[in-house]
Amino acid sequence: MTENVGDSGVTKNSGDRRLRVRYAALTVALFAPLLWAFVSVRNLYPVAASTMMMAGGGLEASEYFVLRGETLEGDTVDIPAIELSDALTGRIFGLVSATIENKSFTIRWPHPSNTALAASTGGVEQLPRAARIEELLRAWGEIYNSRLPRSSARRLKAVRLDAYLWDGRSYGDYARFVESWKAEL
Repeated sequence: MTENVGDSGVTKNSGDRRLRVRYAALTVALFAPLLWAFVSVRNLYPVAASTMMMAGGGLEASEYFVLRGETLEGDTVDIPAIELSDALTGRIFGLVSATIENKSFTIRWPHPSNTALAASTGGVEQLPRAARIEELLRAWGEIYNSRLPRSSARRLKAVRLDAYLWDGRSYGDYARFVESWKAEL
């Protein structure tokens, strides 16, 4: 019986040793790629000083939009569209781009009014650019006005969306006007 205990003691020690070797191998297998990533990284948080003075990367042309309103007094005010509808925070100008590009007409099941409008013009390809932009601008204008008292002179009588293009060739000349859409309220 003592031999069995001795044998099981030896087995227990060799089992512990094998388990430790397995865990060590697993630790090395998981830790080695992390160590390599840390050693090979060129920029450290927040930005390496050497890259702060480098020229910009591949700049791309981009179109951006500015929403403005004309008050009852005739003043022009900038309207932060992101504050008008919290439901689309961070995606609001994706909605503008989609509206301007008539993407609501090309989805799998377009709204019946969109189908009717496309049919009346001879198809989606014949639609003018931004076919539904006036509805979007009116909706934003109504939301803006709903937050003001009826007697306020800051209420809007028209909403305008201006499109600008940045050509991406330099870090300047951001405000090249492209086109504008306006909706009376």
